[in-house]
Amino acid sequence: MTRLEPLTGHHDRNRFDCGVEALDVWLKRTALQHQVKGISRTFVAVPSDETSLKRYRNAGFDDLDLTTILGFYALAAAFVLIEDLPPQLAKRYPRQIPVTRLGRLAIRSDMQGQGLGKLLLADATNRARGAAASVGSAGIFVDAKDESAARFYMNFGFEPNIDQPFKLYLPMW
Repeated sequence: MTRLEPLTGHHDRNRFDCGVEALDVWLKRTALQHQVKGISRTFVAVPSDETSLKRYRNAGFDDLDLTTILGFYALAAAFVLIEDLPPQLAKRYPRQIPVTRLGRLAIRSDMQGQGLGKLLLADATNRARGAAASVGSAGIFVDAKDESAARFYMNFGFEPNIDQPFKLYLPMW
């Protein structure tokens, strides 16, 4: 019903609204530029085909077409200091470690709470693990926007920094 693919110029970024202006603006103005420059990689969820589009429309999502972004996430290579990690994990690493940063993850506001975030996070984790098999990355790091987002990530095994609970880490190895 949903296909995950790299962001391209043919996706309709302008109609995306997740309810968080900073995320909406980043997708509309910055994501594709970063994609082209190799700064980050953004992956979008879109209706997979005409049949799934018809199912979405039957469920009341009349404004969708095959270029409509239902949700997205962005990944980038990064380094973090061990001070940004949970103390129980930090002691096993050198002072600075390579990670995959989950920079953004958002779902259209009218589709939140239906499992799409879980699908996007699973895909992001799989892509990060695949890349880490070829290029060093100790885990996935995310700066949650708020307490609700932090709880979402913790439900999937991310561990918060005690002093900075919106900084979360998921070790890969």
